[in-house]
Amino acid sequence: MKLGIVGLPGSGKSTVFKALTGGIESGGKKGHPEPGVGVVKVKDDRLDYLTDYHHPKKTTPVFVEYLDIAGFSGERTPEHEIGDKVLSHVRPVDALVHCVRMFSSDLSGPPRGLPDYQAVEEEMILSDLVVVEKRIERISRDIQRGRKELAEELGLLEQAKVVLDQGRALRTFPPAWESDRLRGFAFLSAKPELVLLNAGDDTERSRIQEVAQEIQDWCGPQEGLAMDWLYADSEAEIARLDPEDAKEFLAELQFEEGAKDRIIRSSFKLLNLIVFFTAGEPEVRAWQLKAGQTALKAAGTVHSDMERGFIRAEVVSYRDFREAGSMAAAQKAGKTRLEGRDYVVQDGDIILFRFNV
Repeated sequence: MKLGIVGLPGSGKSTVFKALTGGIESGGKKGHPEPGVGVVKVKDDRLDYLTDYHHPKKTTPVFVEYLDIAGFSGERTPEHEIGDKVLSHVRPVDALVHCVRMFSSDLSGPPRGLPDYQAVEEEMILSDLVVVEKRIERISRDIQRGRKELAEELGLLEQAKVVLDQGRALRTFPPAWESDRLRGFAFLSAKPELVLLNAGDDTERSRIQEVAQEIQDWCGPQEGLAMDWLYADSEAEIARLDPEDAKEFLAELQFEEGAKDRIIRSSFKLLNLIVFFTAGEPEVRAWQLKAGQTALKAAGTVHSDMERGFIRAEVVSYRDFREAGSMAAAQKAGKTRLEGRDYVVQDGDIILFRFNV
């Protein structure tokens, strides 16, 4: 999973980056288009248990990659378009973490909340509108020259343009991510977005909730939009501590867990992802998968040969495996089962794929 952290200058993106990556310093520099990159292991007690059980030579968790992406100004004019270099970093990410300043700054003044969110959102909408208009102009000429197969794409683009002209994100237009004709454009305003309110330590939680509601009301119902918040300065410090000290610090803030683990969980929910496991003596490994996908797709996630030569999947849920205490006991209790290629994988499934190539 790759997440891009975006926001206005002064929104505290680099501090958020440190908080979410466990204290990694962002490699990104002001005025430079290259993003800071941090890779984080996804904490999963189930993976730890399976490792203790199997004693494998190797354990591989799911990883999250964060990019601290500069280049958003909040300007909404053609003269301030998001640069191609920045777009090349933003378009491949799976989702955006939109950092909104909720602390006072000597440079930027008091927090603005909704207006700051709107500035970046409208900048992305304008960027998408430029792409749509250029593409409409091009394929309209191609259709006139006889390329009638482009008519469907033109129709979808014209619908997308109406949405963007109304100042609405393409998250409100399902074909932007569902249609094969449009998905390849990787529109910015169609990407799933976690709005992350970066609050100062003295910010009342009631005020944070008010701003979150203001943003939610302005956005309206949108698939692929979620809200969360953190005290980034404190969380960045916590990220540097050993586990015991961090636990004590979090207790003082009345948090059960740090932002790093919570935001990862929110991101999995936002992207509708689940985790399944392959486990044995050579390796215990966690794999991410879109909820609702089949055993055949899960096999392909592990290796293309498994998908091509798929025979069946031997499945046991993590809960059943742990309650039974061993695979043999789970089998004896009838908790393991053979599933075909159309089986819908569930979160926590432990799967052994049988295949022949």
